[in-house]
Amino acid sequence: MKKEAIFLECSEEITISKTTTPEFYRLYEQSVLLALKEQNILNEAQYQRCLEMLNHQT
Repeated sequence: MKKEAIFLECSEEITISKTTTPEFYRLYEQSVLLALKEQNILNEAQYQRCLEMLNHQT
């Protein structure tokens, strides 16, 4: 079974940024990298290197 995100509801508008919603922003960055890998824009080594770079950001 393929994992997919489902939008359930939104109660108000919020600003998405590294400072206001760091967990969401990190997941968003990871999902973009995964999409690039699945489209063969990034190979496995490039994908892993990008994930490492994300993990070392502050």
